[in-house]
Amino acid sequence: MPEGKAHLTVVGSGSRPYREYALEALSERYRLSALLPAEPTWQRRHLAEWRVVDLDDERAVTSALAELTGPGAGVLTWGEAVLETTARAAEKLGLPHMSPRSAARCRDKYVTRTLLDEAGLPTVRHGLAHSADEAEAIAASIGHPVVIKPRAQAGSIGVVLAADATEVRAGFTLADGARYGSLPTGHGVMIEEYLLGPEISVDSVVRDGEATCVHIARKRLGFEPYFEEIGHLLAGWRDEPWSDAVRDLVTTAHRALGIELGATHAEVRLTPSGPRLIELNGRLGGDLIPYAARMATGVDLVVAAAELALGRVPDLTPSEDRCVEIRFHYPKFDGTVRRLEIAEAARAPGITHAAALVEPGAGLLLPPRQVIPRLAVLMAAGPDEDACAHALNSAVPLIVDDIVPLTEAAAHVLD
Repeated sequence: MPEGKAHLTVVGSGSRPYREYALEALSERYRLSALLPAEPTWQRRHLAEWRVVDLDDERAVTSALAELTGPGAGVLTWGEAVLETTARAAEKLGLPHMSPRSAARCRDKYVTRTLLDEAGLPTVRHGLAHSADEAEAIAASIGHPVVIKPRAQAGSIGVVLAADATEVRAGFTLADGARYGSLPTGHGVMIEEYLLGPEISVDSVVRDGEATCVHIARKRLGFEPYFEEIGHLLAGWRDEPWSDAVRDLVTTAHRALGIELGATHAEVRLTPSGPRLIELNGRLGGDLIPYAARMATGVDLVVAAAELALGRVPDLTPSEDRCVEIRFHYPKFDGTVRRLEIAEAARAPGITHAAALVEPGAGLLLPPRQVIPRLAVLMAAGPDEDACAHALNSAVPLIVDDIVPLTEAAAHVLD
């Protein structure tokens, strides 16, 4: 690896289909090391060195970072479950990073809501429930339907729309039992007003406490009443009638949470009365959104996040102007994957990226029983939204999958 490159350490790599593009982009520009929970496999070719540590152990993470980093080095994570640990370790070592306080505020949806209310941002009626009875009472005071979600999980796990008291009670049980890795549980369930309108995500960079909105993705949601993200569209947004209001909302929310530094991922509903913030995450967006955004605009948010971590000013100048759409392919029922072939779909006109997300033998349960039970992902690029949709609609039928239905007993074992 060439001498003279800045040194960056990534805490946690994520899975290959969703994050290898990020490691590849970083290894081209920096001397890249990583803290990983196990010996590297696919990550190895991107890394100069690594340490295997328990990423839930703050002392171990801090010690390993101290071994790897030195003057001028940076640390970065895009892992929701290790954000707070990384922030605390970076603070102890004097490395540029979002502060532990801000990371904790982003992770806790109830604290986020409280701070947004105190800052006078547009209100989303909500309450925190610790029992099904409390949930039912809060929902009645807000008015049905309501959205029920875990206080501090991730990946839309345990999030459900409830139309009446019976569904509220079932939704509380679902959210209260949701688990995502080692993220905390047992400290309440959020009951929120249901907001009408399309949903977008906003990726920003923050430097010296000021946020700059860089990319906006239009979400594709499915599997009602759950909020499964089945795709994303990256297209021009600065001339949209809502762009200024969204920018003002998101930048003000960053100030309300006291976010000083880093790349962030906000979720916003475009309601008839204006945009409303759903949540603000203190890390890069997932679901290949930064990868698609790089294709669409030429601005690489992964590299921007690394530059911030190294104390530099990232270049956010667009060099491309096209639409890119991500579409995930799901099984039609709970089952075990016997065969999955995407080669023909990958060769379809307009398709710029295709990847299998599971191996044969994998068991998949549809929402809400499993987090993101996806078979494959396709990305299409074109001059406009219609071109992307046409490419994807032509390519998706070319995916070959053979799924063996699971009996309820077998599904229960996986659940």
